[in-house]
Amino acid sequence: MTNVARADILIVDDLPEKHLIYQMALDDLGQNIVAVCSGEAALRLLLAREFAVVLLDVNMPGMSGLETASLIRQRKKSQHTPVIFVTAFADDVQTKEGYTLGAVDYILTPIVPEILRAKVKVFVELFLMRDALAQSHALLERRVAERTAELEQATERLREEVYDRKQAEERLTILVQELAHRVRNLLSVFQSITARTLAGGRTIDEAREVLMARLQSLAHAHALLTEARWEGAELRDVVESEIAGFSERVRVSGPPIRLSPSGVQTFALIVHELSTNAAKYGALSSANGEVAVTWSLGGHGESRFMDLAWCESGGPPVSPASHTGFGLSLVTAMGSSPGAEPMIQFAPDGFACRIRVPLNTISPRRSEPRPSPLAECGALGARPTRAGVDPSPSPLGEGSRQPRGPTFP
Repeated sequence: MTNVARADILIVDDLPEKHLIYQMALDDLGQNIVAVCSGEAALRLLLAREFAVVLLDVNMPGMSGLETASLIRQRKKSQHTPVIFVTAFADDVQTKEGYTLGAVDYILTPIVPEILRAKVKVFVELFLMRDALAQSHALLERRVAERTAELEQATERLREEVYDRKQAEERLTILVQELAHRVRNLLSVFQSITARTLAGGRTIDEAREVLMARLQSLAHAHALLTEARWEGAELRDVVESEIAGFSERVRVSGPPIRLSPSGVQTFALIVHELSTNAAKYGALSSANGEVAVTWSLGGHGESRFMDLAWCESGGPPVSPASHTGFGLSLVTAMGSSPGAEPMIQFAPDGFACRIRVPLNTISPRRSEPRPSPLAECGALGARPTRAGVDPSPSPLGEGSRQPRGPTFP
């Protein structure tokens, strides 16, 4: 509702000269004075505007003041508008009828300006106070609505914060479980590497050197995985990180293949062991020796596989005795899959090995269906899965193998 600085006063009298008298008497009130000459005109105004008080002449031609008052009271918009009858004569019957029709007062003519002004002033002040109260009420309702909306928004924000907090707690729980899984898996790999390193009659100094080299290889793999947020890594990156010291004498070629985290660890150690043996006994121990590391993809759908070959040339003659140990065990374990076995050759022109690995066992998009080759070489721990931790223990340290199929072509 808008602010009302002045109230409207309606004068209804068929004589225009009386309008001037009313206006002169009420001018000191400082309100809006509207004058009409008939009841019909008054009713039309009352439909459109709200008046503080109506001064209504009783005796008018056509529609009388009493008839006009009756119609005023029948309309919802004006049924509570104060009506003061103005008449030259009012007997008891007329007065009673007027009050019955809702009149609030009677004024006899000729009017006394002070009396008229005092009576009208009362209704004007009541109107203004009622209007101010209505505005205050509307303002209060608006503020309540605004405050309610703010509270609803705050409640919604709090609900979202609680939901986000729960989501964060759930993510933290998953991260903790994943971290615990990775730590267990990493410790099992450490155990396997340490056990194999300390076996075989090495001296403490020799074992320390070998162990540090193998742990450095594992660190390279973890660096690649950390950079990729443990979502796997490219086989080429794994190979190149392990042959960095011999990169000018090692040729690497093959299509892009992304490995799972466990596949990254396994292939990193395989390449490390093969390159270390090549540097000690094979092609990389000779100034003219070279190594070719190649891989390719084959098969279709669930039967897709990867062929990886390590071929040395230009080095001294090699024998099986120079290539026994952890590296050959990893090659054997990784290549021992349904339908294929690793091919290992100790040819006069250099050591060579070739393994075929089902792609679904090294893909980062699938859970690993079999123990890691690291585990089959003696590790202890849980199987890594894409969803998180697989609490079931791996059959580690038992020398278990999948059923063998036809010889690797």
